[in-house]
Amino acid sequence: MPSHNVAIRKDVYEALRKEKRAHESFTQLFLRLLNQRGPLDDLEGAWPRRDAAKDLREWRALRGGPRGSR
Repeated sequence: MPSHNVAIRKDVYEALRKEKRAHESFTQLFLRLLNQRGPLDDLEGAWPRRDAAKDLREWRALRGGPRGSR
């Protein structure tokens, strides 16, 4: 199977090395970490609810009008 080299910073490598299990390859580690991702629904309630209409009004005011014109 073909392989690829990936350049990462040393601190990232050290963090991954600490996460890696004793008899686990880095490929297995990456697959394990990728499979741990949950659906976005898991994040529901992680942040306080906001007023979307108010956010949109504020964003439009910052952008200079209803369609972002300046």
